[in-house]
Amino acid sequence: MLRSAGLVALWAAVAVAAVLAGLWAVGGVGSGITSAGPRPLSAAEVDARLSAAPAPAPVSAAGPAPTAAVVLPAAPGGSVVVACPGPQIVSISPAQGWEAKNEQEDSGPRVSFESTTDDDLEVRVDLHCDGARPVAQVRVETD
Repeated sequence: MLRSAGLVALWAAVAVAAVLAGLWAVGGVGSGITSAGPRPLSAAEVDARLSAAPAPAPVSAAGPAPTAAVVLPAAPGGSVVVACPGPQIVSISPAQGWEAKNEQEDSGPRVSFESTTDDDLEVRVDLHCDGARPVAQVRVETD
């Protein structure tokens, strides 16, 4: 019986030590573990630093701004997202069972969709801009 009382007392002492260690650790996190850290700036110090900062450089327009990107369907191969001027290919999304290749032709960019299930089927998409509007010429070819 004396041995059981000793084990209970030891367990209680370890539990109290663990709780105290946890409280000490949580208190340390709140006040900074290794240092006090930087002190907050006063409103006058913030104003002084902002007035001493260099002015940002003006933004210059480098050519015409692109239009919003347009999704051009290339059924059954997938779709192409294009923006003008350019045209600029934003993304290519082949349909399930298709692979896409981005090619550059003399007339402009071309995307080719090739079927992974039918070796004889290919969709070619030639891209150009009609002013600020992207246009696709889609051709389905079989060998």
